[in-house]
Amino acid sequence: MSIPQLHPSVRERHEPRVSATALAEYLIGHVEAQETVVHNSRFSRPPIVAANQASLRALRAYNSDPRRDESALRAVKEALTAKAALPDVKPKARDEALRCIETIQMFELSENALGLRALPLMEAPRFDELEVEGVLLSIRPDFLVQPINGRVGAGIIRVAKAPDPADCKQDETKRGREEYRRELGRYMIAMFHMLLDKQDGKYGIPDPALSFLADVRLGERINAAPDHTARVRKIRAACRQIASQWPTIKPRKSVLKKPEK
Repeated sequence: MSIPQLHPSVRERHEPRVSATALAEYLIGHVEAQETVVHNSRFSRPPIVAANQASLRALRAYNSDPRRDESALRAVKEALTAKAALPDVKPKARDEALRCIETIQMFELSENALGLRALPLMEAPRFDELEVEGVLLSIRPDFLVQPINGRVGAGIIRVAKAPDPADCKQDETKRGREEYRRELGRYMIAMFHMLLDKQDGKYGIPDPALSFLADVRLGERINAAPDHTARVRKIRAACRQIASQWPTIKPRKSVLKKPEK
């Protein structure tokens, strides 16, 4: 009997390693969702298309510019529109271009509510992974927030669709999805603080009150929670749990190579 093999596109991570978004989803998910997060972190399949990258690059550059030059976003939308209209463009590339245009438009509609214009933002460097209780945590903020008094925060623009409150017909379901997105943001802000705290003052004194997650689909800027310190403890406890579970996680059928007939 042949031993099941991983699909060639799947990479097995032997060291416990998760992204900040995945850990936030783990923290607010039920048991089955937590198992899926750990499985997908250990047996990762790279996305065929890095979704929304063109729009995110444009939004990072725009918000890092003190002038907030709106013509820069218009130029990106025009370039994406032209790309989508090319007769030989592949359907996936066309869909991605149209999705990026939609993302920029959503940001423009919610810009006042997000309140980023008043913040002194600069593009964040690419930080090394943060080791937390045996887990390598990948935290990638889009921005650093640096006021004059030497304190520093970090922020991110979130455009991911799931879970999308706009898809809900029932008000209760919609509210649940909205709160899910807010909770995810609050945990990510706690991780931003942990990341900055490990930089030994290189960028300033970390201040959770300066960090944020700008959720474009909610049209809200999410700030640090009142129970920030408790959330940091929960993050550490979750990492200990993931580190202990990691060696026991077995690959699911979805990541295995199909047997030859």
